[in-house]
Amino acid sequence: MVSIAELQQQEYLSNQNSVLHNIDSRIKLIVLIITIVFAVTSSNYIVFLVLELYLLLLIYISGISVKDALLRVLVILPFGLFIAIFQPFIQPGDILYTLPFGINITLQGIQFAELLMARLVISITSIVLFSYITPMKDIAEAFRRLHMPNEFAMIFSLFVRFVFLFYDELNSIRQAQASRCFSLTNSTPYMWKLRQVGYLFLMMFLKAYERGETVYASMASRGYNSESTIYYSKEGLSTNSILYIVIPIIIMIALTLLQYFKII
Repeated sequence: MVSIAELQQQEYLSNQNSVLHNIDSRIKLIVLIITIVFAVTSSNYIVFLVLELYLLLLIYISGISVKDALLRVLVILPFGLFIAIFQPFIQPGDILYTLPFGINITLQGIQFAELLMARLVISITSIVLFSYITPMKDIAEAFRRLHMPNEFAMIFSLFVRFVFLFYDELNSIRQAQASRCFSLTNSTPYMWKLRQVGYLFLMMFLKAYERGETVYASMASRGYNSESTIYYSKEGLSTNSILYIVIPIIIMIALTLLQYFKII
């Protein structure tokens, strides 16, 4: 799970000024979807290698540390590894080894696990790149400009605006408790600690409710209703935005042709 501190750092990096950061958010979202779809429908490891190298090149161009990006990929990867590790035991095929209790390891299962992990690496790398070069407010804007449901875009937009605010509220409550000598590591009775944690969640619920009422009243006073839409500036696509979507499409077409003619 990504902590709030990491989320803040990621949001800071996504607001940098570079060639990739300035690309239209709609284009970045479309390229993300295209890349993932192409990766999960391919079974050629050369294709995976080319796509991964291209994504790492984009990370380098964006000015983001390639090391940090790879570490983020490795942090997320174990969730997919947990699924892939069972494939050699559940996929039917040629039996390579038989374990006790009649559990078989199959060649097709190992191959499918390798394929699954390769697809997962490409997908995670593309998501990490997208998150590093696209601020969350721009993601909400991209959803709306691509004609996603207005309610979904509005909820996501509010989440982006208030997730850090609620984190600050949580820190304030925790500091208030710490000033009264509350700590989960001290020798106070367990039930007392549990009660204090309950108070923490209760205060967060009350503050979230109060904040929600205040925000809704403010929005309603400015004419907000169920038919309101999110404002976004109407700007044309820049040359960099066009190249950002054209280049990967050309790479994918070339890779598809190379596979069709049995070159790779």
